[in-house]
Amino acid sequence: DNRLHIQVGSGIVADSTARGEWLETEFKARALMKALEESE
Repeated sequence: DNRLHIQVGSGIVADSTARGEWLETEFKARALMKALEESE
């Protein structure tokens, strides 16, 4: 069915912000997708 499921996350610490954690997970997901695209 040509589907790919990835999971990413981040660690919450005292200085964490919701926006920062969201951006971190987006960055990780994009890095995985880029690696997949480049491997084809």
